Amino acid sequence: MSQTIVRQPPEHPFDGLLPAWQGISRQMFTLVLVYAIGLGSMAMVGMLSPLTALVARDFSSGPAAIGWTISLFSLPAAITSTLGGGLVDRLGPRRVLILAPLLLAVADLGLVQARALWLFDLSMVVAGIAYVGVLNGGAAMLMTTLDGNLRARGMALWATYAPAGFSAGLLLAALVAQWASWRLAFAAHGAVMLACVAGAVLLPRVASAPRDLARSPLAQLRAGVTNPVLLLLALAAALPNMVSYGTSLVAAGWLAKTHGVSLAASAGIVAGAKILAVLAGSTVTGALLARAMRPLRLFAAMAAVGVLAQALLFVPASPLAAAVAGLMGWVFAFGALSGVCMALLPRVAERAGGAGLGAGIVNQFVSLASFLTPAIYFGLGSWHAWIAVAAGALLLSLAVLRHAGRLSEGGLSA
Repeated sequence: MSQTIVRQPPEHPFDGLLPAWQGISRQMFTLVLVYAIGLGSMAMVGMLSPLTALVARDFSSGPAAIGWTISLFSLPAAITSTLGGGLVDRLGPRRVLILAPLLLAVADLGLVQARALWLFDLSMVVAGIAYVGVLNGGAAMLMTTLDGNLRARGMALWATYAPAGFSAGLLLAALVAQWASWRLAFAAHGAVMLACVAGAVLLPRVASAPRDLARSPLAQLRAGVTNPVLLLLALAAALPNMVSYGTSLVAAGWLAKTHGVSLAASAGIVAGAKILAVLAGSTVTGALLARAMRPLRLFAAMAAVGVLAQALLFVPASPLAAAVAGLMGWVFAFGALSGVCMALLPRVAERAGGAGLGAGIVNQFVSLASFLTPAIYFGLGSWHAWIAVAAGALLLSLAVLRHAGRLSEGGLSA
């Protein structure tokens, strides 16, 4: 398969502070640091969610106002993810991954210092802008610096940073809220982001623009948004994400209501299950893809597991242990489904305008689906409907991915 992602010339592959550091250790450092930045970006939302009542009290407002603040984090990605991906191809993922955690640290400072709600909201918008850079810069960096089996494993792992980061932030904030001010949690988060900035200076600088450098940014953007395989892959990735987000919104309340556990205990169960199962799903996916298992076959198997797990979770007759097993089964399946889509993305991005643009278009679809999800799940409000939506979305995702494989040059299953 021909490669169209451009790397630096072999004699100067990296231009960080340690230009002689290459090989598998450099790639592992890149994977760990980029994943840590991804976790940190989503942890901000996870931290704010359980602190809603405390923050609302400090600003003399209602919880609904803080809910709007949380939604502001996703707004920049829902609007500008595609354009942000093209910008990554122009600036380079290393530069973006230096700026993004720095901007997250600035947002943390704003959250800590804000004494008016509009300043708090503005800080979340700043964090959302940084998140666009993380979304696209992280995927582009992994696509253009990891090689062979490590790239398949790394992209599968990258697919899990959002649910894992949200859950980690949820647990961290719950602990902090018991003994300290909520502002301390964001101060600690800002310190971690500054540490990530220092580490990002050591990331490799890799040109990820297409070889046809004469093309204008508009022509490059057109190449991506008119590529049917990339658009189908983006839709196939967005649908499981929609189901995952919707399940996260209703699972804790459903378990508490149906099985008589406290809401706090139910939230802890959901958060812990998500961290463990989603990482397990992506790890298994990366290992299977590295061993040349056909991606579409794996996707079909995990879609079936996902539907069964959704039924086990939401059918009221399921005992608590079975419902928790269903939750973990679903999150495992979601990690695998997302991992397959992200592992296929480098193949498609090579022909669709660049790594950053390809990641931007996929993330645009995911962001739009996430924006619509709360209205869908809370509007339905029935366990029958939740299972039906999950089954329909996963079947449609499988059909879309199969169609993308038929349209792609050489197929997606090779």
